[in-house]
Amino acid sequence: MYNFIVNKRSGKNRGANNLNVLTKYCNSNGIDYSVYETNARGHAMKLTQMLCENGADNVIAIGGDGTFHEVVNGITDFEKIKIGFIPSGRGNDFARAADLPLKPLEAFADIIAGETKRIDYIDVGPRRCLNIAGTGMDVDVLNAVANKRNAFSYYASLVHCLIKFDPYHVVIRAKTTDGEIELVKDCIMVGVCNGTDFGGGMHIAPTAKINDGKLDLMIAEKLNRGPFGILSKFVKGRHEKLPEITHYEITELQVDGGGCPVELDGEIYTDFPLNCKVIHNGLITFKTAKERASCRS
Repeated sequence: MYNFIVNKRSGKNRGANNLNVLTKYCNSNGIDYSVYETNARGHAMKLTQMLCENGADNVIAIGGDGTFHEVVNGITDFEKIKIGFIPSGRGNDFARAADLPLKPLEAFADIIAGETKRIDYIDVGPRRCLNIAGTGMDVDVLNAVANKRNAFSYYASLVHCLIKFDPYHVVIRAKTTDGEIELVKDCIMVGVCNGTDFGGGMHIAPTAKINDGKLDLMIAEKLNRGPFGILSKFVKGRHEKLPEITHYEITELQVDGGGCPVELDGEIYTDFPLNCKVIHNGLITFKTAKERASCRS
């Protein structure tokens, strides 16, 4: 039995379209399934909790990064529940990091194949984050584009924030692969990355891996130049050597000061700080066709 949790409105109704494709396929091939449709923010998390309590061994999330985020936060049995992802959002940033197929039947074929793997997630105290956690300018950008539907709106808002955002003074304490560090910075953004992309394809952490037991910390300080040069490097993932950018590989992080809300997988929270820890191999998901072929070769 496959348990589909679907946000039908995700990706300009891509969630609904993908669900139709999947249920038609299941009906034609005698595959048992149940459908649980979300109807409000937080509903996918509650549905996942309910399925865990009822003894389910899988949850298949059909939606964008926000739906995936809620499903991960609803898991109560990490040794039993396997999570499948059917990318159906606008940006599908986690799908890039995980190299997931964007066609629903190809993604479902990986789930049906049944070969599992472990991936990491970020523990952010009261919440879990699958892809990227951040505070600062990225929260303002997300607020600005909350009801908009295209990449141009995101980049236009990002340029505006690069010009106007006032830095905030923070103390950053982290455990790196080489030891502990303490940094005092005037930041416009702190990004903690399990995945590689945010904002619908901006390569904030091009070398990050979702299964290496490490997080990529990216700190951006106030620009002393126009925003367009740095923006083009961000989009292409060539920003790490810029003087405004500090980059570390870490396992834990604590940010003191700033007072900004945080964003986790694009979802905004206002009631806790950006304190992060990688949970290595914390989630069970499914191998892709490429990974299965690699194991056999």
